[in-house]
Amino acid sequence: MTVWHVVGRMQAHGYSSIEAAEQFDLPLPAVLEALDYYQRHKDLVDAETAEEGRRLRATGLGE
Repeated sequence: MTVWHVVGRMQAHGYSSIEAAEQFDLPLPAVLEALDYYQRHKDLVDAETAEEGRRLRATGLGE
């Protein structure tokens, strides 16, 4: 599971860190680490996510 999978799902569903840990069957420290990483590297994670979306759409998988 990538940082964006954790953060994106948390945002989409309004999960708290504790709820995300329960929903994704992850230890709470792993969720907190993902959130911290995202905050420190938001531009990079968002750019990589956008690029992956472009690649998927180009192959017809992201529609």
